[in-house]
Amino acid sequence: MERVSKFFTMRLSERGQAAIFVALLFNVLFVFFAMAINVALVVHDKINLQNSADMAAYYLASKQAELLNVIAHQNYQIRQSYKLLAWRYHTLGTLGLYQDAANVHPVWTGDTSDTVYPPSVRPSLCVTYKPTWVEVPDGENLCNRENLRIPPLPEVQVIAGFLGINLGIAALSRQLRMQFDIQCQKHGAYNWWYAMSILHAFRLDQRNRKQIIFALARNLGQQDFIDLDGNSVSEGARKTFLKNLTFANRQSFERGTANFEVYNSLENIDYRQWLVENKITPTLIYTDVDSQPGCNASPQPIAQLPERPGARDLLNQPFPAGLEAGNLLEWRQERFLADSDFQFSSGVEKNPWYMAYMGVKVETNPRQIFFPFGSGVKMVARAFAKPFGGRIGPWYSANWNRGAPSSDGPLVDPLIAPRVAAGGLMNDPQDVRRLPNYSRYPGDQLGMQSKLALNALTGLGGINISFNSYKNIKEDIQPGSPNDILAWEGAAPPIRNFEIAALSPDLFDITYYSVEPGYSRNYLNRLVANRGRLGIPNGTAIRPDLGFNAQGSATFNVQDQITQGNSLRKDQAFYMVRNKAHLLTSWLPGVGAFNYEVQAAMQNFGRCFLPDDTLRYANPGSCVAGGGRTGYSVKLISRDALNSTQHQIGGGAPAGALLNPPAGNQGW
Repeated sequence: MERVSKFFTMRLSERGQAAIFVALLFNVLFVFFAMAINVALVVHDKINLQNSADMAAYYLASKQAELLNVIAHQNYQIRQSYKLLAWRYHTLGTLGLYQDAANVHPVWTGDTSDTVYPPSVRPSLCVTYKPTWVEVPDGENLCNRENLRIPPLPEVQVIAGFLGINLGIAALSRQLRMQFDIQCQKHGAYNWWYAMSILHAFRLDQRNRKQIIFALARNLGQQDFIDLDGNSVSEGARKTFLKNLTFANRQSFERGTANFEVYNSLENIDYRQWLVENKITPTLIYTDVDSQPGCNASPQPIAQLPERPGARDLLNQPFPAGLEAGNLLEWRQERFLADSDFQFSSGVEKNPWYMAYMGVKVETNPRQIFFPFGSGVKMVARAFAKPFGGRIGPWYSANWNRGAPSSDGPLVDPLIAPRVAAGGLMNDPQDVRRLPNYSRYPGDQLGMQSKLALNALTGLGGINISFNSYKNIKEDIQPGSPNDILAWEGAAPPIRNFEIAALSPDLFDITYYSVEPGYSRNYLNRLVANRGRLGIPNGTAIRPDLGFNAQGSATFNVQDQITQGNSLRKDQAFYMVRNKAHLLTSWLPGVGAFNYEVQAAMQNFGRCFLPDDTLRYANPGSCVAGGGRTGYSVKLISRDALNSTQHQIGGGAPAGALLNPPAGNQGW
């Protein structure tokens, strides 16, 4: 009995041992459980931190891309201004040639062959001809043949002074000779006035576009630049970042233990280093009349005023008796105000060794649910994103060596005017490329010297032009003023339709420029509304695409230029863009994005299956779906790629490292 009692006592005393073991095991399991949860939360917070940093960097680069798109389009507008100058000079300036059997103008012969028209190689501008110019008196024919020489009218001598009829005929002959001389000297005055007006109009237009380009470039060089909507990009990136954070990561900012930094690759870099202006000194040749008896054509450079004093007097007289050209006289000097933005330019080229990209570096100290005290786990994330796929414009030359101030090597456009050489002098003052010309497509060797280019628009032979249509193009461009390279008074003259068609996009343009078909809808209004914050000077007019006029339509875009071109171009003009979808030559999403030979890519390249024409909201490129893009897109890029020394971005130049890699000494 006693043994039984001891047995039961011993058994009772062993109760609870399992409970203690379970309790101890539960603590261990709970610790492992808490660790697993915390590790998962740490991983989750780390992934969230990186994703949020990526979104912030992407946001920053998208704002950078928008400004680069505006710069690219303004740069393209300079190209169009130069094309218009060349068309006016070569086409209108030679259209009067219709009596020289060997060199009748292609418009009168109907010749559309893409072959050289000899008088357009070194044309001498002459616009005093019938029937095109309405103010020109009947019978004027100085422009009908190159270097035409008209002998003077004979002067009747007074032989028999006692005969009244002899005196009368002699007086009449002197009067006719005087009228002949007066009419003759007008040729030189009108030709110089027109040539100088179109050249100065280009000077003013390219100056206006450059002022906007350089203002936006200076803005992009700030650490916290302003976007097109007038907002701080750093603040926008910070809001984007915070909005996507987890609770624990966001608490780090609320406790003040987190850090958010923005990196701008263009910060503190002189914009003239990464956006290089191609300064040029174009000139024109016009048909003057010499001081010899008669009316003899005398080709002269625009820097030289008409030879006859009467012609010079006509330039200074006010409209309508004169040409009111006094404000043009000083601008004939080739290097007048050469160090200012009045200096002629073919636009800007972007230095590839200064890459535009944005970075974000963030640091948080999240405390997880099972470790509510202490400093938390330190987390750091970095992200970089860059605009890509867009083109500000072609380099002047095909190569760009690392560290070189500009491109060099073979010319991209072999017909563009030569750059001002080092020291401010031209390499060759007699270079025929100083006469405005341009390539219509990559590899073009003729440009406006081609019979097809001169005769590309239908109906030009029957056009009537008034000198009054050109008297406002030489006036300084001011905000809100109608003065423009295509300005007019009253009803739009028919010649403007031909000029707009002539400057519309061609194959060269869409190869080397990012051209926005709906610039007014997507960028212009935002640019105007926030000009002050963007740093655009108050005296700078912000204008739509060429072809807009305050007396005309409310908006005018490149797609309207294409429409105008389609209404006038001849089928033989293969180089003229026919559809705004053909502007979609930037990055193409989907299969075959980087290989245009892939069938999937060819189905979308230069096409758009859903344009925004009938939609409420505009879309950059005007294509919503089923096509490519125009301008810059955005992509994330790794720090290793930015620090690479093997960037092949200089054309035929050797590979090398960026000149603005992430600042490693600052933790980037």
